[in-house]
Amino acid sequence: MQLSEDQIIKLAPDAASVKAGKGLASAAKWVLRGASDRALWGHCQGSGKNPYQTQVDLQNIAFKCSCPSHKFPCKHSLGLLFLYASQPDLFTTGEEPDWVKEWLEKRAGKATEKKEKADKPVDVEAQAKRQEARHKKVLNGVDDLQGWLKDLVRSGLLNVPERAQALFAGISKRMVDAQAPGLAGMMRQLQEIHYFGEDWKYELTAGASRAYLVAESYKHLDQLSPEWQDEIRTLVGYPRAKEEVLANGEQVSDDWLVVASEILQQDRLTVEYNWLYGRQTCRYALFLQFLTPGALAETALLPGSVVAADVAFYKGVTPTRVLFREQKGTREPFIPSGKGCCAGLAEAMQVYRESMTSNPFTYEIPVLVSEVRLVMHEKQVWIKDSNEYLIPLTLGEAGKLKGFAVTGGREFTGFFLAGERSWRVLSVWIEDKYYTLSNEYNG
Repeated sequence: MQLSEDQIIKLAPDAASVKAGKGLASAAKWVLRGASDRALWGHCQGSGKNPYQTQVDLQNIAFKCSCPSHKFPCKHSLGLLFLYASQPDLFTTGEEPDWVKEWLEKRAGKATEKKEKADKPVDVEAQAKRQEARHKKVLNGVDDLQGWLKDLVRSGLLNVPERAQALFAGISKRMVDAQAPGLAGMMRQLQEIHYFGEDWKYELTAGASRAYLVAESYKHLDQLSPEWQDEIRTLVGYPRAKEEVLANGEQVSDDWLVVASEILQQDRLTVEYNWLYGRQTCRYALFLQFLTPGALAETALLPGSVVAADVAFYKGVTPTRVLFREQKGTREPFIPSGKGCCAGLAEAMQVYRESMTSNPFTYEIPVLVSEVRLVMHEKQVWIKDSNEYLIPLTLGEAGKLKGFAVTGGREFTGFFLAGERSWRVLSVWIEDKYYTLSNEYNG
């Protein structure tokens, strides 16, 4: 797998590591340089007597280095990748040395153990007891939430902006106590509305209505279909054991293109959102990783790359979130086209309407659209197709600058998250090149 410089930069923990890694992207720094279909390896001479042993798994991106650095990947791993990206001819190709083989085989063994663990049956009886106890607590919580929301509306909304922080903090904590973290999150979203903007009334009423309807749906859970029961439980905040998802979720094998990644901060957690698109199935999948401070991501996914993998979907009305059952290595990148890619905005809007009809609780709908352009009108960025169809975009200043710089007014294929009032563009393909516009670190 040949990584581009942009993809390597996205692997770096910070800007300092990028700079240090580029400083090591020189043949003079490496007394040994090797490459195979599976890995890169090298010896980088440091300040000590012995050179550092550096190795990179190219099939399922991972790193190992004998240096004492606490950063991951370290500057030596990045330097090796930068050097290979710019001058692959400097690397001796062939069979991996024993120290690289042992590491790769150990990683393959761990992957097999993980798959075997996923195949173990779930203790259904114990699970049912836990869910019944939680169900009673959540029922009490949703009753409190609905009563609170009714009181909020009765007392009027005009003074909400000046007391939003204290107002929503209490009910959010109550939902946490009721073991309904999903509803607590909805209350925090109401707390974080930009109340000095023009749309705060709409955002407040829409968000409060959504929370009320989820609570009402939960009270009638036994009257819903199994798919809707799973959907509502997820919205309320029921966790899903990985073992259960891997054992019982719909299993799909495909070559998955990483169309976009976003990294968001939620309290003390870093949440990594990885959007995938299947080459054969034309399905979207969302792989989430939750990282505490200092923790390393278990799975490294590079935007624009392709991984062959078996995934298991979480159950729901419109299943999107997945876990990896088995990764089989990387494949050549491709540009989405054909069946799964909308030709223009009218077709994309039809996909959006159908998706929202299937599940009106969805915040954003993933959609790929070809033959569109970025345009600016009265300080607002829009996407425009050949039929003059326009849709407003929510795009930060950095995204605007990069978006217009890389597209230059030309048509492109883009990956969007479609919302009710505006869309977000996370990545584009133009002239066979992939560019990310999401909020990842990009050097």
